[in-house]
Amino acid sequence: MDLLEYWKLREKPFEATWNTRFYYLSRDHDEALSRLSFLVSEQTMNIGLLTGEIGCGKTLTRAKFVEQLDPRKFAAVVLENSAFSFNELVGGILRSLDPAGVGNSKFERWERLGRVTHRLQAEGRHLVLIFDEAQEMNASTLNELKLLTNLNGGGVNFLTIILLGQPELRQLVSRLPAIDQRVSLRFHLGPLGLEAAAGYLRHRLCVAGHSSGNLFPPDSIEAAQVASRGVPRELNRLAKLALEFAWLREMPTVGKSAVEAVIRDLNRHQNLCAA
Repeated sequence: MDLLEYWKLREKPFEATWNTRFYYLSRDHDEALSRLSFLVSEQTMNIGLLTGEIGCGKTLTRAKFVEQLDPRKFAAVVLENSAFSFNELVGGILRSLDPAGVGNSKFERWERLGRVTHRLQAEGRHLVLIFDEAQEMNASTLNELKLLTNLNGGGVNFLTIILLGQPELRQLVSRLPAIDQRVSLRFHLGPLGLEAAAGYLRHRLCVAGHSSGNLFPPDSIEAAQVASRGVPRELNRLAKLALEFAWLREMPTVGKSAVEAVIRDLNRHQNLCAA
């Protein structure tokens, strides 16, 4: 009997995936989505900042947010890697919006971007630019983003910028007054507490086809939440390995002993790597 049949699942629940069906709406993640939605609906707030530790769900939150945007009202462009010059980033934006004519020089690209944003505005669509891994931008590139906020007309902003990144992005922005003063929304995604960790595990199991999602007893959840520090990516890894451990030993649930065995194994591996 394979793992899926044993646990009565349709698919594996703890794979590393950006599939938004598995997105768990914790209180923090719900708040992040609500704030981002408010930011773009206002269309006057220039820049939003979403930060979080590695593995806290920024990218999946971004994917869920974009999925929820009405394409009749918004045009969203996501740049997965922000470690480029301003001119290269503008080129990336144009490749998404107007691939037929990107141009090479900064002037050409800027002029074309102006025309594209005017066209979108005439169509009744607001442009949303999302820069992921924005902590990788150098200061001069980040500072040049203020030019994008000048794309407006008739008292209407043509676009909204969202910067996603690790906590150091906040310090980087704070050292650049021209950008810092344009940031109208700031939110930091924190780790999952015990209750949210339990909800996270249940949700993913239910999405994967389990009838109740209750495969991890409370003491297992607590051990996993403490060991992972509530970081969703780490919690996911622990749960995946513990689910496999319990299956191979034909345990009725993913008991605390399975979680602790995985934690010991991961710690042993980490210590060997550090030696």
